[in-house]
Amino acid sequence: MRPGEGKLVLLLQVQIFLIIAVLLLAKPAGNAIFLSRFGSAALPYMFILTAVVAAMISTAYSQALRFFSILRVNLWSLGLCLVILLTFSILVPIPGSRDIVAVGLYLWVALFGVLAASQFWMMASLVFDVRQAKRLFGPIGAGAIAGGIAGGYLASIIVANFGVRYLLYFATLCLIPIMLISIFIWKRYIANKESQLARKKKTARLRESPHQLIMGSKHLLLLCGIIATSVITAKLVDYQFSALASERFADEDRLTSFFGFWFSTFNVIGLVIQLLITQRIVQRMGVSGALAFLPAGLGLGGLVMFLVPGLGTAIFSRLVDGSLKQSLHRAGVEMLFLPVSSAVKERIKTYIDVLIDSVAGGLGGLLLLLLVDGLGISIVGISVPVVIFSAAWLFCVFLIREEYLDAFRDQLRHHRPQERPNRSKSRHKEVLEGFLRVLEDAKMDQNNKQLLYVLERTENITEERFKKPIQDLLTHAVPHVRARALRNLSLREGSPEILSSVIPLLVDEDLGVRNAAMEYCISHHLEETEELIREQLKSPESSIAGTAIVQLMVETRANPEMREYWNLAYEFNRRVAELKWLTGTEASAWRSKLLKAAGRSGSDLGKDFIEAQLESKDADAAREAIIAAGERLDERYLLRLIDFLSEAPFRPHAKSALEQFGLGLVIILPSYLKRRIIDLEDIRRLPAVLERINSQQTVDLLFAMIERFNPYDLELRLETLKALNAMKRDFPLLKMPTKRIFRHILSEVNTYQTTINTLEAQLRLRGSENAQELQEARNGLLNLLNQRQDGNLDRLFRLLGLRYQPADIIPIYRGLQAAERKEKISALEFLEILLENDIKRLVIPVIERGVRLSDPDLTGPSPSPEQLSEVQFKNFKRILRGRDTRLKLSVIYVIGQLKEHRYLPLLLRQLEASDKRVRDMAKKSFDSVFATVEI
Repeated sequence: MRPGEGKLVLLLQVQIFLIIAVLLLAKPAGNAIFLSRFGSAALPYMFILTAVVAAMISTAYSQALRFFSILRVNLWSLGLCLVILLTFSILVPIPGSRDIVAVGLYLWVALFGVLAASQFWMMASLVFDVRQAKRLFGPIGAGAIAGGIAGGYLASIIVANFGVRYLLYFATLCLIPIMLISIFIWKRYIANKESQLARKKKTARLRESPHQLIMGSKHLLLLCGIIATSVITAKLVDYQFSALASERFADEDRLTSFFGFWFSTFNVIGLVIQLLITQRIVQRMGVSGALAFLPAGLGLGGLVMFLVPGLGTAIFSRLVDGSLKQSLHRAGVEMLFLPVSSAVKERIKTYIDVLIDSVAGGLGGLLLLLLVDGLGISIVGISVPVVIFSAAWLFCVFLIREEYLDAFRDQLRHHRPQERPNRSKSRHKEVLEGFLRVLEDAKMDQNNKQLLYVLERTENITEERFKKPIQDLLTHAVPHVRARALRNLSLREGSPEILSSVIPLLVDEDLGVRNAAMEYCISHHLEETEELIREQLKSPESSIAGTAIVQLMVETRANPEMREYWNLAYEFNRRVAELKWLTGTEASAWRSKLLKAAGRSGSDLGKDFIEAQLESKDADAAREAIIAAGERLDERYLLRLIDFLSEAPFRPHAKSALEQFGLGLVIILPSYLKRRIIDLEDIRRLPAVLERINSQQTVDLLFAMIERFNPYDLELRLETLKALNAMKRDFPLLKMPTKRIFRHILSEVNTYQTTINTLEAQLRLRGSENAQELQEARNGLLNLLNQRQDGNLDRLFRLLGLRYQPADIIPIYRGLQAAERKEKISALEFLEILLENDIKRLVIPVIERGVRLSDPDLTGPSPSPEQLSEVQFKNFKRILRGRDTRLKLSVIYVIGQLKEHRYLPLLLRQLEASDKRVRDMAKKSFDSVFATVEI
């Protein structure tokens, strides 16, 4: 329990204690009077009557909430309960009223139990957020069980000494403080949370009736299914228990004492479960795990009844129901309401708790009438439907886990990353027919975008029927269309008909069309157009001769004899030699063509030219050389390409060039990293290159970079995790090493813990000193610690993204970064549900503490100055032993301003640090502290 919560929790504990105590004071009397008057055979009729009355009450309650506040409706309902119970107290000794009291008191008990408890938990859910509810509903629920114990035992004592009438008077009196506590909690803790106008606005938007809201949500439907099956099963078990007990005890007072003793005993066991087991089970097994125990226990009791029929077995089943219902099961059911919005919750919670509960009870009554009166099934035979409904109950529990997760997903849906557009090359018949119609009609918008798009999309479609429409576009009026049509045809088999249409385009007025025509001729009809191409090679223009050289280099890449036939080495070297005589744009154009030719030559031709241009002072030449080096895939260029990664103007081209090395880069890099021949700044850029290489070896290399080669560099760690996340997204078949990820999560959690420990201590110490220099030093450290906390959280969630679905992890991370506390709480709750137990135990406590630390007002008991000083000393000592240089420098600077002598040994060690900056800062701080030492 945290500061500021104790008083409220105590009030709620007292209130629920009184509610359940009143219920358990009246219930033994109501059950005993009814069974003595009408017998167990009348119980099914009461179940049905309860359902009918509950339907009327829940409808009236739902309508009242449209016009009045929850507090006012609750007070009216509690006041009505008080008047009715007082009336029964007066009527009990009157002989002619026994039937009215028997029926009315039984109905009162059945309806008060669900109505008052539902109202209480509604108020509690308005006071607490999700995280508080998970921590505090357990202790608060213990008050309910304690009330059950006290009420049951008091019922036995009061009835034995004073009679049923005074028992009901005492129960009536207990209703008054329940109402007073409701008023106090509403005014003190709820009314100020949200204005009345805001609450009315939210409620006004919900035009649907409660049953429409329920039918529109699978989560609420399953929740109703759990409640309905649990109530029907409990009614069947309660019938067995009551019927066998009434057979054993004919006397009304003995039966009342029997019920009072066992109802209290059930609650004693429930209290033990609530205090010792509930929280552990919820944390380890989740909500669905907690909800599974009660149906499993009742199903087991039903099976045991066949083997060992009798009151003892009935007591066992009723013990399971009575001890788990108000402890483990109640906690689980209330948690299912947590992800539901407050506006919806106000409309449906009491409706579900009262109507669904009572209607299910009525169905249980009808079932009992059918089985007992209609089919003559024995008390033991009732165990068959007990087992069946227990199984249906378990099935609903199994299904609701994913819906519970989806409810939190839905709360964070606005934080989901946008999906990338899918530009898949569809081969669907209708799509292809549409493409063909566009090509045949050549109908385009004013920018020809539609036709150009279709030409691009059909490049890889080899169907023969597309060739003729594309060939017809060679005479199109727009040059871009003619050029794109030529490139499209270059990817298909050549034919004499197409060649006759292409040759005139070699002298087209548009340069792009001329180049595309030449590429087509060289790639498909080299022999037929040899004379034309040789003429092109003689041209002084780079756009003609240069394009011919590039395309011939590509065509003769695997044919040395053909390359020699065309004398390409001579042509290339001649043009390189002539470059020194060229200037301006002409030189740049020729250099670009020659670099392309060298890159695509596939031999030693032009390798020295590329190497020389990589060092060019002309940025455009260097960029062309980088592209050519990537096309050559020669290891001699690799280190220079990596160097370009740290130079922003060349970085995109260097990344593209390195990506072309593919798996070869992954194989070569470890030796470079081991020999330390790559600058750290360049190493930090490598993960962005490696993430494009689809190989398990790439995954292994990325982990090795942060485990073996540079384990202490935080920036590299973050970039590596980004790359791994991208690989998981783009290459889902790759396997991410689970054990290695877990080790890194553990490391990040420990670092995060140290960071927030230091951050909290510095926040509490801030402003406690008068020295301006010390305040500035501490503020600088706080800023750095906040950056480190954000970085820790980023890296931690990227690691979680490697183990869980990014579609879940990303919204959670963004929710934790949101400004609103409600979003942070929802994100944290969703994360706790999502994580496996081994990771949950590590991650949730530190992230929750970080969320609390982000609140503007730091809450919690403030340690004494001496305690804070000791915490600070331990944190500084741990940081100075670490590898974070920037954090070390900031801490050393603060130590220098603190001027405390006990830090001198820490500073002495830093005088021998490997980093010169740390040594220099340690020397200044040491001198500053040592100067205050009295000799």
